[in-house]
Amino acid sequence: MCFARPQPPQVVYQGPSPEDIARQNESMQAYQTQLAAQQKAMTDQLQQQIDKANADAMRQQEQLAADQTAAAVRQQGTYAVTASQSEAPATAMTTAAAKAKERPRAGLKIAPGSTAAGSGAGLNIGI
Repeated sequence: MCFARPQPPQVVYQGPSPEDIARQNESMQAYQTQLAAQQKAMTDQLQQQIDKANADAMRQQEQLAADQTAAAVRQQGTYAVTASQSEAPATAMTTAAAKAKERPRAGLKIAPGSTAAGSGAGLNIGI
């Protein structure tokens, strides 16, 4: 018996055809063009929003400054007060300082001069 040596299979690497490559390139170019247009539209819209917000902020700052100026002018006119002292009229009612009320003294009083100091003098406390 004779054994023949097996031959390895022949592998051929075959890529996409030139037509497929051209179609993919066209598709990629269309995608890139579409993407660039979308990015430009988005950046334009975003820039418009930023410009509008900046304009609104400037307008509000100007309005705030005008309101503060107007409030300062009104406050000066409203709170400018002068005072002078004059004599009280004859019919005016006046008050005097309050006096402390006299209260009777409460508690035990021992007259120091009533009894001579000695044994049995003073308080009668049983011990």
